[in-house]
Amino acid sequence: MMELLSRDDFKDTKVDPNWGPFDYLLHVVHVDQQKFQKSHNAPPPPQILCKQDHTGFKLRFKFNNSVGLKRKRNLKAVEEEDDGDGDRVAPKLKPKRSKKQEKSACPIPPPDLPPKFRQLIVEEMGGRGLVLVIQKTIFFSDINPTASRFSIPFSQVKTHDFLNEAEAKELDDKNPMQVLLLDPSMKGTSITLNKWVMGSSSLYVLTNTWNPIVKNNQLKKGDTVQLWSFRMNSLPCFALIKL
Repeated sequence: MMELLSRDDFKDTKVDPNWGPFDYLLHVVHVDQQKFQKSHNAPPPPQILCKQDHTGFKLRFKFNNSVGLKRKRNLKAVEEEDDGDGDRVAPKLKPKRSKKQEKSACPIPPPDLPPKFRQLIVEEMGGRGLVLVIQKTIFFSDINPTASRFSIPFSQVKTHDFLNEAEAKELDDKNPMQVLLLDPSMKGTSITLNKWVMGSSSLYVLTNTWNPIVKNNQLKKGDTVQLWSFRMNSLPCFALIKL
């Protein structure tokens, strides 16, 4: 049963002339808690602490949880801390870390033409102007025997400079070219170079004799290959490297 406060409960109260209405209210709550604790033989509640600064009374108080009064400390609300002299010091905040740290995107240069191919092309065949045309992953469409073609999408081509203006015009006019291709086994094969336009996309293709190259070199889906271009007697030639 709740007991009401009487004058006797405040006989030991020392009134501060600077108290305001809120200070009186806090003192009444404190006295009520003391009376409640005494009636239940419980330890007295913590004292109400008041500290005066240049802005008035700065109150810091804590209620005993046994009477159902709780004060939760919101970390976001703690914007200032007292340094003991009345000055306010901003709390030190830890720098935020992003969940994912960006890694420096340093492009890895493609490996150079294998020495054995360079020796064959440059020293034995007299080839010049080696250029990497494309490095790509073999897809099923590249080894599909029904299609019999190796695609070289424009979006993946490193450079189109392996063709001169006359050769590029021939392909634009839908005139395919017969070129020499060194396959991964370093065997030379005559193959057809063409240009296809499919909707808004364009690509070069090696066709006609592509299926034997796939079979003889055991090319499969997921293999990474490079297609290099070079000139021999001013004619475009190619070398297919399996990485």
